[in-house]
Amino acid sequence: MSPDLISIFHKGMPIASQGKSIEEFLATNKQLFTADFQFPIMVLRDSAIEHNIQRMASYCKSLGFELAPHVKTPMAPKIAKRQIDAGAWGLTIANFNQAAIMFAAGFTRLIIGNEVMEPTSIVEIAKINGSGSGEIIFYIDSIAGLEIAQKAIEKVPNAKLNLFMEIGAPGGRAGIRDLDLLKNILAEIAKDERIFVRGVSGFEGAVPGGDRNGEGIEKIRIFLRQIVAAAAITKPFVRGEKIIISAGGSSYFDYVAEEFAKYDGEALLLLRSGGYLSHDHIHYEDLYPFNGFSDSDRFYPALELWSRVLSVPEANLAILNFGKRDAGNDLDEPLPILKLAGKPMPFEGKINMLNDQHAFMEITPGSVVVGDLIACGISHPCTNFDKWRLLPLVNDEYEIIDLISTHF
Repeated sequence: MSPDLISIFHKGMPIASQGKSIEEFLATNKQLFTADFQFPIMVLRDSAIEHNIQRMASYCKSLGFELAPHVKTPMAPKIAKRQIDAGAWGLTIANFNQAAIMFAAGFTRLIIGNEVMEPTSIVEIAKINGSGSGEIIFYIDSIAGLEIAQKAIEKVPNAKLNLFMEIGAPGGRAGIRDLDLLKNILAEIAKDERIFVRGVSGFEGAVPGGDRNGEGIEKIRIFLRQIVAAAAITKPFVRGEKIIISAGGSSYFDYVAEEFAKYDGEALLLLRSGGYLSHDHIHYEDLYPFNGFSDSDRFYPALELWSRVLSVPEANLAILNFGKRDAGNDLDEPLPILKLAGKPMPFEGKINMLNDQHAFMEITPGSVVVGDLIACGISHPCTNFDKWRLLPLVNDEYEIIDLISTHF
């Protein structure tokens, strides 16, 4: 069956939609609750997506920052295009496979927010950069990594590599801890005309102990100041363009903006937040900079997982027909938020545990019956999109206005 057609491989879709193109399906004016969807199914709320895209774009513009959203969260070219159309400078992805997908979809300015160690991937990156058909930047944090990249492109005509020096925090993930090592790497790169240093980068969300309390805030700020210090060292090695200084997940980008604004010199300041796109009901909701702002200035949760009540085996227990195959619970269990009662209505329950295909929901006795539809919000969208190859995009009346393909 053609990959462009809805099929049995797209879970949750109506049986009658199998064999139809997305365009054919959308032409039938379907509604989530009347179109025979095979629950559970994850949906995206269009109004929340659009609001979040515009809110982040306006925030960056107000500060003089650029945005390269980390699209490894949804891996959905249709959504990435909306972010570019709203003014994004480029896109961030996590590895070369994701870069290849986005490049094939027509996006030509890409940051791989990671080291790349596979020689064949490095060769392809060098070819794309060298041909002028695209601009792909990836990270280096060691002499060994630099030598792997150099060896990989030895026989590549017109090879060009664009690099960020990744800065890391003690006890954290990858990245240079010692600025003397940074100087050594830069000195080696300066000998190689095929390699272009573009700037410095880091991820404050991986700082051990970082959070929004006093001590946690200071740990994040110390790390961000290290990136700024690294930028001052790196700037003389940047060829032809102003230095790029980059950081920013979706939890602490306000601290990034404050600390990077202290850089003494001309630079392109770049945030790479990704989770803001769909936001969530728990993790980012508790941490992100706009928490407590007015409704118009907040991010809105965009992901909802609708499922059926399979069983009410005890008065205070309902079993729902979704599990770890359908929703991420790496940080928190999903949060029941809505019940279909003629129309979606606020609902309170508590998911205490997920099996592979079942959710255990604590309820007020009598609040649900077998067959009811319950919506759950999620925590940490990065581990939820990847469970779904096709997500209905719905308006506020839950009419299907598009189907979003993901590519993991």
